[in-house]
Amino acid sequence: MKAIRFHKTGGLEVLQFDDIDIQKPKESEVLFKVNAFALNQADILFINGMHYTQPNFPSRIGSEATGKVIEVGDKVTKFKKGDKVTSIPFYTREYGVQGEYATVPEQYLTNVPNSYTVEEATSFWMQYLTAYYALFKLGKVKKGDYVFIPATSGTAGQGALKIAKDAGAIVIGSTRTQRKKECIQNLGADVVIVTKEENTLEKLKEITGHKGIKFVFDPIGSTEFNQQYMDALSFGGSAAIYGLLSGEFPTFPLLDLVRKNTNLYAYSMFNHVMNKNQLQEGVSYVLERIQKGKLKPLVDNVFDFKDTVEAYKYMLSNKQMGKIVVRIDH
Repeated sequence: MKAIRFHKTGGLEVLQFDDIDIQKPKESEVLFKVNAFALNQADILFINGMHYTQPNFPSRIGSEATGKVIEVGDKVTKFKKGDKVTSIPFYTREYGVQGEYATVPEQYLTNVPNSYTVEEATSFWMQYLTAYYALFKLGKVKKGDYVFIPATSGTAGQGALKIAKDAGAIVIGSTRTQRKKECIQNLGADVVIVTKEENTLEKLKEITGHKGIKFVFDPIGSTEFNQQYMDALSFGGSAAIYGLLSGEFPTFPLLDLVRKNTNLYAYSMFNHVMNKNQLQEGVSYVLERIQKGKLKPLVDNVFDFKDTVEAYKYMLSNKQMGKIVVRIDH
C-alpha cells in the first residue's frame, strides 16, 4: 500500500508517499480500505514537532478517515467485514490513517452516519468532539452565556459555534478580515468581530454590556491577542487554548487571571477521548445531534490522493471555509 509518512520533523517538504506493508489488525483492531481522509491544523504541528504527540520515525500521519472494513481482530465485536466506518482522533504515535489502508483500534471507530456523504463522514469527529469537551467539560457553558470563538471560520471554530448555539449560548465570532464575516454569520454567530478593523477588547465589553465573556475557545495562542480577550472575561470565566495558529508560545497576565478568578486551560480533546466514559459521552452527544439534523460539517474542497501536499498548501493559505478532504480511488 501507499501511505503518507515523514522521516524527520519539518515543513510540508518532509511529507512523502511511501510503499509499506498493510498493517494486519491485532485482536482489538480493525483494518479498513480508506476512501477519504481529512486534513487538520494539528497535522502541521505534528510534522513540525510542535504537537504534544511526538512521532516515532518513520511516522504515518492523520487521524480522520472513512472507509470499508476489510478485516477485524479476534476480539472485535462492533464491526464486521464490509461495514462503512469513520475514525475518531486519539492520542497515538502508532497509528495514522492517511494512506490506502488504515488500522485503528475498535474503540476509535464508529459507523458512518446514514445522512452523510463520504466527505462529510471523514470531517466531523475532530471538530465536534474538540468543541464538545472544551465547552462542556471545561467551560461549563449553558443557556445565556457569552461565548467567544476566535478564528471562527476554522473547522473546530465552526463546530464550537454550532454546539454553543445548540446549548443556547450567545456566540461572538471573529475573523481577521471582512472576507469570511458573512459566512460566519450564516453559520449562526450572533456577532462577528473583524479583528483587523475593530478593537476586540472594546467590542467584547460592548457586546456583553460589560458583564464579560463566560468562555473563550482559542486556536490562536497569541500573547497580544489573548491579553485582549482575557481582560473581557467575566469573574469566574475561563479560556481554553487548543492551537498555536500564531506560531508563538504565549505568555499570560497572571495577576489579571487571579483578580478575576478565571481559569486558563491548555486544552486537547485527546486528553478526554482516552477516558472511556468521556469518549462514549462525547460520541453519544454528537451522534444524537447528527440524527436530529443539528450538526453537519461544511466541506470546502476535495483533492485527489496524489495531491495531498497541495491540499496542505491550500489549508495553510487560509482560504478555506470548511474541511479539506482527500479522496482515494482504489
